[in-house]
Amino acid sequence: MSSKWQKRRQKWRRSVEVRVANIQYAFSNNKMPDHCIIVASNGRSGSTLTFNTLQESFRRRSVRRAEQAAFVARLKDADLSPPSLYKTHDFPDVLASKPEGVRVIFCFGPTKDSAFSVYSARERYGQDWLDTHFSNLNATGEFDDLFNRDVLQQARQIKEWATFVEVPVLCVRYDAIWDHQHEIAEFTGFAFVPPERIERAPKSIPAELLKAANTVYDPIDKVIAELPKCFVASKEFAPIVDKLPLR
Repeated sequence: MSSKWQKRRQKWRRSVEVRVANIQYAFSNNKMPDHCIIVASNGRSGSTLTFNTLQESFRRRSVRRAEQAAFVARLKDADLSPPSLYKTHDFPDVLASKPEGVRVIFCFGPTKDSAFSVYSARERYGQDWLDTHFSNLNATGEFDDLFNRDVLQQARQIKEWATFVEVPVLCVRYDAIWDHQHEIAEFTGFAFVPPERIERAPKSIPAELLKAANTVYDPIDKVIAELPKCFVASKEFAPIVDKLPLR
């Protein structure tokens, strides 16, 4: 079968899956869920894919609400009145004082892969994108610090979200998103059928920077690997994430 027909078949199959999933949810509940959904992440870990997939399901229930879905750099600036949908790279602490009705999907993944993705993004997206991304992630330094320390505070992000219990938080590792579609759908109240997974291309990193990246991020990723691939945030994970090196 030609690649052209394969693509058409995949597109048709995805369309059918989305329709079936949404019909199922329509029968169980044809109203908008009475909560705000926040998609958070440590960056380059599937949050855009997750946000876009949920926004598609939002649109099938309310075009107006779907168009109001947005990225917010700081959660304190967001109107979290339900039903609503946001994406962020912020820390969770501000949610401790927010009204009830907030649910969070926290997408996480290897911090070294995320750092490599950011490094390669400079050539693809330019300096303005980098400046914005560093600001969104509450960076403690600049691009040149990327392989000197965890400048994007990824370890802190994972530590805080994995143990945050003031609102329900479903933590999902990037490579497990496709295996846990049902859990995400049940948690959010929306059909969740993401696009077919495409393997990410390996990044070209100079040898000296690769060595530096291994020193900074391998100890973090070793701890992250101890976490389940999909879990509800809980204080029970504190013994694991307390081992994360924060610097």
